[in-house]
Amino acid sequence: MKKYYSLWAVLFALATLTSCDKDNENEVMPEPVVEVKTVADLQADAADTYTYYSLEDNKQVAAADAKTANWDIAFKGTSILVNGGTSGPGKGGAQVVDGIFAEKKEAPETGYVTDAEGKPAIAASSDASWYHYTAMDAPQHAILPIAGKVIMLKTAKGNYAKLEIQSYYKGNPDTTTPAFASMATRPASKHYTFRYALQPSGSNKF
Repeated sequence: MKKYYSLWAVLFALATLTSCDKDNENEVMPEPVVEVKTVADLQADAADTYTYYSLEDNKQVAAADAKTANWDIAFKGTSILVNGGTSGPGKGGAQVVDGIFAEKKEAPETGYVTDAEGKPAIAASSDASWYHYTAMDAPQHAILPIAGKVIMLKTAKGNYAKLEIQSYYKGNPDTTTPAFASMATRPASKHYTFRYALQPSGSNKF
């Protein structure tokens, strides 16, 4: 009798393991956790060249690599390029959407625009994309990011990313203070602070 009990125990254990294996096969694996990264004071004030940045590697890229797929986004003053179309050989594209950065859990699968000659994917004019130029309104002659504007990107590799520009001035200053209002004490412009999230798996979910 003991042999029979032992045999049944072995068969039961095998059946349980088989069932667990099938459950594991059918289990949907969660998307990898996407980290939000912040880039502070990226200087983009050169008159004759862009500042190139790799979102994939989270680092600045030499201007000598401008014609390669080593970068994803580039800045010069208020002008922004993506690595695609006329700006580079990558699969990059962009679109500016309304919404809260943290609440954007999924990137659009369509609607991305590549850079064209004289017409970048991200428009470099007031109220046309990510910023507002105050002109004579207080604080005068300031470039201020528009709240609720998120730049959705495709990197040079074709991966999805979302990006929010937080400041155009060195040190990400409080733009409501008298020190910022005064041109004499306002921090230097053309220094980008932004945060972004990149989905390296190819998924459009963040």
